[in-house]
Amino acid sequence: MMSEKKRMHPAAIVVAFFKQLRELLFPIIIFVFFGSSSGEGFFSIIYIAVMVLWFTGLIVIGVVSWYRFYYWIEDGELRMEYGVFVRKRRFIPQERVQTLDTSEGIIQRIFGLVKVQIETAGGGTEAEASLTAVTKEEASRLREALLYYKNKDEIGDVYGPKLPVQQEISTEPVEQPTYKASWKTLFIVGTTSGGIGVVLSAVIAFTSQFDQFVPYEDIIDRFGMVLQTSVYLIASIVFVVLFLSWLISIVMTMFKYGNFTVIKQDDELLISRGIIEKRQLTLSLKKIQAIRISQNLLRQPFGFATVYVESAGSSGGKESDFSTVLFPLLKVSEVEAHLKEFVPSYLLTQEVHGLPKRSVIRYLIRLMVPAALLSIPIAYFFQPYGYLAFLSVVVAGLLGYSQYHTAGWATQNEQLQLSYRHLSKNTVLVRKKRIQSFELRESFFQGKRKLFTIKASVKTGLGGKNFQVVDVEQLDGEQIYEWYSYKKKQEDVM
Repeated sequence: MMSEKKRMHPAAIVVAFFKQLRELLFPIIIFVFFGSSSGEGFFSIIYIAVMVLWFTGLIVIGVVSWYRFYYWIEDGELRMEYGVFVRKRRFIPQERVQTLDTSEGIIQRIFGLVKVQIETAGGGTEAEASLTAVTKEEASRLREALLYYKNKDEIGDVYGPKLPVQQEISTEPVEQPTYKASWKTLFIVGTTSGGIGVVLSAVIAFTSQFDQFVPYEDIIDRFGMVLQTSVYLIASIVFVVLFLSWLISIVMTMFKYGNFTVIKQDDELLISRGIIEKRQLTLSLKKIQAIRISQNLLRQPFGFATVYVESAGSSGGKESDFSTVLFPLLKVSEVEAHLKEFVPSYLLTQEVHGLPKRSVIRYLIRLMVPAALLSIPIAYFFQPYGYLAFLSVVVAGLLGYSQYHTAGWATQNEQLQLSYRHLSKNTVLVRKKRIQSFELRESFFQGKRKLFTIKASVKTGLGGKNFQVVDVEQLDGEQIYEWYSYKKKQEDVM
């Protein structure tokens, strides 16, 4: 059965205009600053004409793109036609659709619309299809058609499953597991996130563009003596910049994750968040490939962790390292209970097998030797303060020992649990049937000490993710491999 061809809401023209404007923001700024100062008279007329043509072109392209874009559903496929100069068609089979996400930006909220992103397994870093402006009712029908439609015999129309004529409707309310992040929780998330580095870089880059308008050299000439003699003034300026960057990072986090809610409905998780831009993600429990529990250096001392989901859908709308945030902040002691409630097939165990003592020297060497090699020339050429560079060797040693102490593994029924650290501590839970490949690797020096590196790979939207623990006891590595390959061996015997 075929649905009629449809266009998006005309608000898609506005969305497309601002999207192109954002992508061309940098060249527009350059043109405005340098073009406006190119002269007067004839050059000013040319400048104004170019700006008018530029913006007119963006509007015309947006209108034509909207007018020539159609979508419809036919034979269990979402089909699209689009293209201004070259006509293109795209077909997305229903069985490839992993998730259908909706979000509401400022433009969509003004018109009461939503943006729909359709993600498929192995879809890469972008959504497979994006409908930037459709009604909420249309988004609901698309969800029914693409996620719940199984075959032609089960549907009454192209947009959803055919319902039985007689149904027994239960009058008893069903309590659904729900998690909602409080504003206090989000404040802690922003306070302990690593976003301050990004914000600080943006602040420095932004202020560096004003050297043509702010007379920095005059300021330095007039107040040079004050700046040279007042260490407190310089320290105060640095403190103010860092403090403002920290506050901006907190505000951005709270806007991004405001109203963060997770609701479990049958075998799906509905994740919604955002204040200015509201986003909603529907995640099937069957598509979860792994659970990752992460503690960065700021959160671990206070016993906080963030829980991520590694799923088979593409990475559109994903967060850290292209993973979906399941719980932005939990006490470590609460993680196990929340996993049982929302993803009961993943169990967190505290009985983790650590690494042998002979592994610790390898962890220390891997970090301390490069730090020492970098510190020696610094100390030699920048005496006496250059000797402070050797503090990095101490820091590297502490980090190496922490990596050794964190690393470990555990198997529990059909689940593998791996723990490791780069800077953040990570604990990964992955079901045996979700492991795409398992590898035991042994280098020359590992062979001398009877050690293995174990690596488990799962399928994600970017093609795959690898989780590994380095320098595991050789017998432990063989035991994990035996656990992973046992089912295959049994099938071979049968």
